[in-house]
Amino acid sequence: FTIIGHAGLSYQVGYGAYGYVIGWSIFITPFTYYLVGYRSWILGKRYGYATQPQVYGGIFNSRLVALIFTILLLYYTLPYLVVSIIGGSLAFSTISEGAVPYWLASMIIIGISLVYTIPAGLRGTVWTDIFQGAIFLVVAILLLFAVARSLGGFSEITAQIIAANPSMLERKLAPAIAPINWFSFAFTNSIAVVVFPQMYTRILAAKSSRNLKKVSLYYPLALAAIFGVSTLLGVWGSLAVPGLIGKDADNIVPMLIQQYLTPAWTILGLVVILAIVKSSIDSQLLSVSHIVTDDLLSRLRKISSSQAVIWGRLLLIVFAAIAYFIALVRPAAILNIAAFAFSGFSVMLPVMIGALYWPRATREGASAALIIPAVLLHLWYLGVLPAQTTLGFMPVVPAFLLAIIIFVAVSYLTPEQSAEEKEKTFGLFAKVFK
Repeated sequence: FTIIGHAGLSYQVGYGAYGYVIGWSIFITPFTYYLVGYRSWILGKRYGYATQPQVYGGIFNSRLVALIFTILLLYYTLPYLVVSIIGGSLAFSTISEGAVPYWLASMIIIGISLVYTIPAGLRGTVWTDIFQGAIFLVVAILLLFAVARSLGGFSEITAQIIAANPSMLERKLAPAIAPINWFSFAFTNSIAVVVFPQMYTRILAAKSSRNLKKVSLYYPLALAAIFGVSTLLGVWGSLAVPGLIGKDADNIVPMLIQQYLTPAWTILGLVVILAIVKSSIDSQLLSVSHIVTDDLLSRLRKISSSQAVIWGRLLLIVFAAIAYFIALVRPAAILNIAAFAFSGFSVMLPVMIGALYWPRATREGASAALIIPAVLLHLWYLGVLPAQTTLGFMPVVPAFLLAIIIFVAVSYLTPEQSAEEKEKTFGLFAKVFK
């Protein structure tokens, strides 16, 4: 999404792509770590919750709510996982000049991720993510300067862009970043992150609430730096490798690496891309396995801890295989696939916030507000509902508003939770915030 998909968007629309992605996220995403994360963390520490289905199934004392969360989280994680596989495979195939074909690159990336994720578990995966993230941050910045030097330096690059395509330096109103699209994507991109199961699980796993404060503080800085790198590479690529259209633009960073860097730098460039790709894949695979093992299989049959580990590892392989075959089809550009996944996660947020702050919320309201907007979102994306019904916005915007309305309306129309059920959640909050 970042180093491949966003660079591809920057290639097409210019520097305006930078604000398109981070404009709201730099403020709202860190705030959601407090808004949703802190209260969820409190419940997790008190009752031993480790996933969204456990937290919200526990709040509403409802297996149905837990099951709906399980199904939707698994469903929307799949396309997001596919995005990572596509990005890494494109890079691997391009940089190797086709010696490693796309299908084999996908298999290698998935295989390596499984090899260390299966035995590592959450703690091991976190450490590999730290290592891979450090590699990305250091080498990506060095790579940026190497590409700039190969193209003649910053001033020369800017002069050539002014001469060849000055609109790349403006926040022009291209269809992709027109104000209504800008609002829609900025909206979903900023609120979806806290719903990602791999993010939410790590929030619950934090030893101290002080760690959440650190994430909120450092997230904007990291976001600004990382997307700054991908934006520059995409815009510079439009000058260096002109003429890429549609999904082909997603390949711009690997093409720059392959064409303008020495063999040693080429290897480092591939390492950077694979590091950031695999740091997403391992976390997503692990969260999927965790949810199915803890929240689905445990409800269907009694399993021991050792059986849960075995089932979890088998599920990692199954889910990875499904994602691999979808990646082979490559149904759309990376940013478009991500937008669908982010939209699905986003429309779950009203229930997550309401359950943590509104004592009048009911399990029926939560169930309806999760199911109906998800169905409508698909009808819009599949073209069953006319595009005009979204009033020009991405489908996530009306779906999100409908989720709020349905949640509130159905909750008021159904019996409220018992005082004992409310006490379990809001009594605890009252003690903590007192």
